[in-house]
Amino acid sequence: MSSAMEANRVKRILEAALLAAQQPLSLYELKSLFDEVLSSDLLRRLLEELREEWRDRPCHVNFVVLYD
Repeated sequence: MSSAMEANRVKRILEAALLAAQQPLSLYELKSLFDEVLSSDLLRRLLEELREEWRDRPCHVNFVVLYD
Protein backbone atom coordinates (compact mmCIF):
# COMPACT_ATOMS: atom_id res chain seq x y z
CA MET A 1 0.00 0.00 0.00
CA SER A 2 1.54 3.22 -1.12
CA SER A 3 0.03 5.95 1.02
CA ALA A 4 -2.00 6.82 4.08
CA MET A 5 -4.80 7.97 1.78
CA GLU A 6 -4.87 4.54 0.12
CA ALA A 7 -4.93 2.81 3.53
CA ASN A 8 -7.83 5.05 4.53
CA ARG A 9 -9.73 4.11 1.35
CA VAL A 10 -9.22 0.41 2.07
CA LYS A 11 -10.33 0.93 5.67
CA ARG A 12 -13.56 2.66 4.53
CA ILE A 13 -14.32 -0.24 2.15
CA LEU A 14 -13.75 -2.70 5.01
CA GLU A 15 -16.02 -0.63 7.23
CA ALA A 16 -18.82 -0.65 4.65
CA ALA A 17 -18.49 -4.41 4.15
CA LEU A 18 -18.60 -5.08 7.89
CA LEU A 19 -21.65 -2.87 8.37
CA ALA A 20 -23.49 -4.57 5.49
CA ALA A 21 -22.56 -8.15 6.46
CA GLN A 22 -25.15 -10.37 8.07
CA GLN A 23 -22.51 -12.73 9.44
CA PRO A 24 -18.80 -12.65 10.32
CA LEU A 25 -16.48 -12.20 7.33
CA SER A 26 -13.24 -14.13 7.00
CA LEU A 27 -9.94 -12.52 6.05
CA TYR A 28 -10.25 -14.31 2.71
CA GLU A 29 -13.69 -12.76 2.09
CA LEU A 30 -12.42 -9.31 3.05
CA LYS A 31 -9.36 -9.67 0.81
CA SER A 32 -11.61 -10.61 -2.12
CA LEU A 33 -13.13 -7.11 -2.02
CA PHE A 34 -9.95 -5.67 -3.55
CA ASP A 35 -8.23 -6.07 -6.91
CA GLU A 36 -4.79 -5.55 -5.37
CA VAL A 37 -3.28 -8.14 -3.06
CA LEU A 38 -3.50 -7.23 0.63
CA SER A 39 -1.42 -9.05 3.21
CA SER A 40 -3.18 -10.61 6.19
CA ASP A 41 -1.01 -8.48 8.48
CA LEU A 42 -2.11 -5.25 6.78
CA LEU A 43 -5.74 -6.34 6.90
CA ARG A 44 -5.50 -7.16 10.60
CA ARG A 45 -3.84 -3.78 11.29
CA LEU A 46 -6.58 -1.88 9.46
CA LEU A 47 -9.29 -3.88 11.25
CA GLU A 48 -7.61 -3.07 14.56
CA GLU A 49 -7.63 0.63 13.61
CA LEU A 50 -11.35 0.33 12.83
CA ARG A 51 -11.93 -1.31 16.19
CA GLU A 52 -10.25 1.66 17.88
CA GLU A 53 -12.24 4.16 15.82
CA TRP A 54 -15.51 2.40 16.70
CA ARG A 55 -14.74 2.14 20.41
CA ASP A 56 -17.36 4.73 21.44
CA ARG A 57 -19.97 3.77 18.84
CA PRO A 58 -23.00 1.55 19.46
CA CYS A 59 -21.53 -1.19 17.23
CA HIS A 60 -18.10 -2.78 17.59
CA VAL A 61 -15.56 -4.70 15.56
CA ASN A 62 -14.86 -8.08 17.12
CA PHE A 63 -12.51 -10.79 15.97
CA VAL A 64 -14.12 -14.20 15.86
CA VAL A 65 -12.40 -17.55 15.50
CA LEU A 66 -14.49 -20.01 13.52
CA TYR A 67 -13.88 -23.75 13.48
CA ASP A 68 -15.26 -26.20 10.91
